[in-house]
Amino acid sequence: MATLAWPTLEQQIRLDAFTIDGRLVAKSLVTTRASGIAGVLAAQPVEDVPQVLARLFPLCGTAHAIASLAAIEATQGIEVSPAQLAFRELMLLAEHGAALGWRILMDWPPLVGGPPNVRACADIRRAAAAVSTVAEHGAWARIGGARLRPDRDDLARTVSELARLLIELFPEAADPALSWRELGPAIQGGASTPARLINTARADMPADYGRHDRPLLPSMAADWFAARLAADPVFCNAPTLDGTPAEVGPLAAQRHPLIAEAVSHWGPTLATRLLAAALDAPVVAGRLCRALDELADDDPVEVDLTRPGRGAGVVETARGPLAYFVDVAFGRVRMLRSVAPTEWNFHPEGPFMAALDAAPRVADPVLAARLLAASFDPCVPFRIEMLGDHRPPSHAEVALHA
Repeated sequence: MATLAWPTLEQQIRLDAFTIDGRLVAKSLVTTRASGIAGVLAAQPVEDVPQVLARLFPLCGTAHAIASLAAIEATQGIEVSPAQLAFRELMLLAEHGAALGWRILMDWPPLVGGPPNVRACADIRRAAAAVSTVAEHGAWARIGGARLRPDRDDLARTVSELARLLIELFPEAADPALSWRELGPAIQGGASTPARLINTARADMPADYGRHDRPLLPSMAADWFAARLAADPVFCNAPTLDGTPAEVGPLAAQRHPLIAEAVSHWGPTLATRLLAAALDAPVVAGRLCRALDELADDDPVEVDLTRPGRGAGVVETARGPLAYFVDVAFGRVRMLRSVAPTEWNFHPEGPFMAALDAAPRVADPVLAARLLAASFDPCVPFRIEMLGDHRPPSHAEVALHA
């Protein structure tokens, strides 16, 4: 496979703003997230696409590869086996766990005055990476599936260790039978980073900080994304739900049953959004073990990638849905488009900006905005550029890129 050139970009989201009477007023939201994937992959061999995407996105490359695999296989009418689907689900869950580890252990501690926990984060990432060894020779991102020969005992130990590390991220919610009545006191008396951050949001911010009037995106099938990505290239960078920007991520997905109760008690606020992300840790831990049960020895199907066709694939990531649409012919890419979670939450008129616009007065509006951005989880560094303000550099940038 030829090595493709990738332009060097400073990937970040920058908010240009100024303060007025205890509120942060946004002038513009500028993103330099990597775009132009379609141009890089145009006319490239379609069989190379998943592996190239896995390398281009080191933090979420598995999700990009699997979404593109599903899209390409849809163009050719390829149906992979349940064992292949279980393996891909296991890979996605492992990457979700690694993203949680980075977010909770690296991005969140500085927000409550603590240092990043590099060692614990490295342990989670090593355990997550070990899951891919189920595919022989590491060639898992293959159209039609990989050659799977899992060592069930070894893999069970790997998955068990990863699940244990994830549970330890938010020990206050480790009990699967925990009720909402029990969760509140557990968080208030908790010492974990999620507990401390949620307590900060609850105690130091107005109760409704983080609310907005944008809808939560429900789970959408690949066909829904295909229709929009095929018809409108603008959808890639500025997606909407029937014309309105929507929120994606743990709060929208409500993967843990207590999130619905949190919304009913706290509302769709900063604290609830942080709680939803933290509760993903026990959810992913449980799903890892269930995905392992469905894994089996399997071989890839033979594929003929010369037929023309169009197809889409969508996967759920830590931050929300990631969708790909591809048009192929004669084994090469004619068109490729995608939309990622960050483009929903940090749409210029999307939920982050709407929540910031609706935010009440606070003692430190810049710090509050940083917490708000963290709750929406950008996957690149987020920078606040104060216009006409002489705040110290510590307020300028925080790397939120799990």
